[in-house]
Amino acid sequence: MRTSDEIYHRVRWDPSLDPERFVMGVAERGTAVATRIGLVDFVAGGEIPWHRVLFFEADGELVWDRASGVDRLDETLAGRVRPEADARDGAAGGVLAVPPTYRTAVAWLPPEALWEPIQHVRRAHDRHVHRWPPHVNVLYGFVPESEFVVARVLVAAALREVPPFRARLQGVHWFGHREDSTVWLDPAAAGGEPWARLREALEERFPLCGAESRAFTPHLSLGRTRDPRALAARCEELLGTFSVRVTELVLLSRRADGPMRVRAAVPLGTRPVRR
Repeated sequence: MRTSDEIYHRVRWDPSLDPERFVMGVAERGTAVATRIGLVDFVAGGEIPWHRVLFFEADGELVWDRASGVDRLDETLAGRVRPEADARDGAAGGVLAVPPTYRTAVAWLPPEALWEPIQHVRRAHDRHVHRWPPHVNVLYGFVPESEFVVARVLVAAALREVPPFRARLQGVHWFGHREDSTVWLDPAAAGGEPWARLREALEERFPLCGAESRAFTPHLSLGRTRDPRALAARCEELLGTFSVRVTELVLLSRRADGPMRVRAAVPLGTRPVRR
């Protein structure tokens, strides 16, 4: 088993690995409680000695663990940079049957010009406001970030089948839970057919993703409350109606304890993938 400093320096300087996709578990002083930090944020030779590094993860997968003796950095694609040629080979079958993770998603983001009133509501009612941007999930969970090079090719192939369309965000509804409700803005007020086409095209390429939520309801979450009727009325008054053109979806992933961030944007229709 290699030491923690050997793993760190291997990841930091091996061009076949992407340090941005690695997380380190570092023990708090005098305890075995781990704090998760991005590998690129760790200062080698700084205040934290190597013996307090407990584990390394890549794309959410454990690749080195001090306690259990796991050392599988060379046995996995997690954290690995894959050439475009590999992506084409991996996508040749047209399907990526990889179990999903809830640290990734394929989603639509509304134009940033519309964010402020949405975020005003979310800051008061959505505990995940700092984890997710305003979004409509089309496929969640999605494949691990280690598969994004191949996945982007397949997403592009799927989205070529669906032309850009105009959507109307209007009407606020809610999903009931045991003790409260999720209130959401409806992005399909002009019709759900194009959203359903997006979902179906992606499910064909990623058959193991979305299996737990086949009843697809496109929605933009605003927050949770015990009084959904009152919050929905306030949201409708504040938000009104937005008319937007849906031209692309994004691949999102979450690293360590950070937020969901855009890793790739893929256009609808026949245009090439935006790099």
